[in-house]
Amino acid sequence: MRRDTSRLVRDLTATAVMAALIFAVTWSVRIPLPFTSGGYLNLGDAVIYASVCMIGGRRTAAAAAVGSGLADLMAGAVVYILPTAIIKGVMGFVVGALAPRNSGFPRYLTACLIGGAVMMGGYSLFELAYFGPAYALAALPFNAIQWAGGVVIAAACHPSVRRAATYASKLLDKG
Repeated sequence: MRRDTSRLVRDLTATAVMAALIFAVTWSVRIPLPFTSGGYLNLGDAVIYASVCMIGGRRTAAAAAVGSGLADLMAGAVVYILPTAIIKGVMGFVVGALAPRNSGFPRYLTACLIGGAVMMGGYSLFELAYFGPAYALAALPFNAIQWAGGVVIAAACHPSVRRAATYASKLLDKG
């Protein structure tokens, strides 16, 4: 029983730390987008992708939903809070499902590309339904930049993140 409780506490702590990191990176590096209702480019997607290597897909889904949603709340992009939480959560889950923690780089990169497509498609559908086709079309290039930037940064950081994940896993297994 104690081992199960200890594992649960570790999982919750890791998820909360990743949610805080996703929030901090998303919030601290924001580039406001012209002609949008509070939209902005950020580096949070790269942290979501990296989080999959550290804590897996299910926990990343929760961390991404909370961290990204909070960033939209703090940015005043109220209309985006719920869609962002859903879209980023699904994105993290998809990447984790397609590339479990010990996956090789090609599989991880493919999963990140598909996760970015989920993000782009999710925002496009939301913006089409909520703002109309002109807005959704105008936001498309910015969503594509967000997608590409997150994948490029995650790919560049992947070797370091994998080493850190391996080291952290060894430390946690001793505890």
